[in-house]
Amino acid sequence: MAMTPTYALAHVFLPNMLALKGATTVVGAIERRDLVFFDALWSQAHLAHNPYVWSDARAPYRIAAITLPPPAEIGEAYMAGIVIAHDDPASVRYFTLEHDFVLARQADRTVVAEREGQTHRRRGEGPALTGNPEIDVRAFVECFMELIVPTKVTRR
Repeated sequence: MAMTPTYALAHVFLPNMLALKGATTVVGAIERRDLVFFDALWSQAHLAHNPYVWSDARAPYRIAAITLPPPAEIGEAYMAGIVIAHDDPASVRYFTLEHDFVLARQADRTVVAEREGQTHRRRGEGPALTGNPEIDVRAFVECFMELIVPTKVTRR
């Protein structure tokens, strides 16, 4: 499968922007709702996109999420999330909510994935999307924050 512009945006261009400009700068732009900051990113991917951005501060973390162009292929992402520790800005975690297909059920689903350096891991089932960006972004954030700070007891 060739790398689509939408795939490259979520898995190459945005992680590179975090590394080059610094996650604190990117999260700061999302917190300020500075959408012009991301224009170079969309043009690099040859995409036109008006993102929905969301941010929050939950001690000891700064959390930011941004919607991406709707995926057309498996593996492309609906949105990306960034988590930075207040006391250690170099401690960055980058998550994507990806489009997936379950062959056994012949149904689409979402998967939360995390990128750590060059490693890309699927971390679990994502939320069902409603089409409302505010609700969908909050559900995505709750999914990846559950990985960082578990609040539910899971039986093994």
